[in-house]
Amino acid sequence: MTIEHRIRRLDTRTHLAPLLLSAALLVACSSRVPARVEAVNGHQVEIATAGAGGAATVIFESGLGEDWTQWDEVASQVAIHARIFAYSRPGYGASSPATTPRDPKQIVEELRALLASRKYAPPYLLVGHSMGGTYMELFAKSHPDEVVGAILVDPRHRDFLSTCEASHLDNCGIPESTLETQGHSTIAEYHAFAMASDQIRAAGPFGSYPVRVLTATNHPVSPAREALWEAMLASLAAEAVDGQQIIVQGSGHHIQLDRPDVVVNTILAVLRPTSP
Repeated sequence: MTIEHRIRRLDTRTHLAPLLLSAALLVACSSRVPARVEAVNGHQVEIATAGAGGAATVIFESGLGEDWTQWDEVASQVAIHARIFAYSRPGYGASSPATTPRDPKQIVEELRALLASRKYAPPYLLVGHSMGGTYMELFAKSHPDEVVGAILVDPRHRDFLSTCEASHLDNCGIPESTLETQGHSTIAEYHAFAMASDQIRAAGPFGSYPVRVLTATNHPVSPAREALWEAMLASLAAEAVDGQQIIVQGSGHHIQLDRPDVVVNTILAVLRPTSP
């Protein structure tokens, strides 16, 4: 789960960090999609690719504090039908530590540069989870000519924190006392996410491509906070000409782990009309 949705468990489990890291490395070694570490502009980047054919490459972006392996099951199934590309952002997985700002626009442009350097040309079907979904929203709005669709998996709405706090609800964000125990990239991304709202508004609207917003219903929060999350994601889907919110009943925040079938079917439903 993302850092944000772990915070209620981290306080009692920080002593397990070395064991959790070892478990993460074992997962990476046993992944369905083959991963490798490549040198890109003097930095090490963990990349996972598979599949071939199709008119678009499916790009996967993970949430805060997570490497690419959260997408392994979904990506392996999608790779039967199309080429896929997943990676670990700087500071996560086997990728080198971050040396550049961690605001959403920077992350999007670094991804575009990475795709170009690996010869993955547009068009792309963008898939992002949590804050990674917000990054993919910015990508899609900033470069609509490169995109055939966007699948946002329980994304964090760009204005959720301010709206949640204004409504005096619980668990709106990550407490600083918890955040300061995390790595540099996680801390930097979380703070720089405050720039997302202005950057997304400056980018303009979604294009005419399909936008699907998968929404979980089982977050460990109050009913009022859950209702706000769902309502804000409904408004996000409504921004697109071809937008649809898909409620995934009973799923936790990681829909790609709880209900990978829903994520795969949504991707394929958008991807198939683009295939020859």
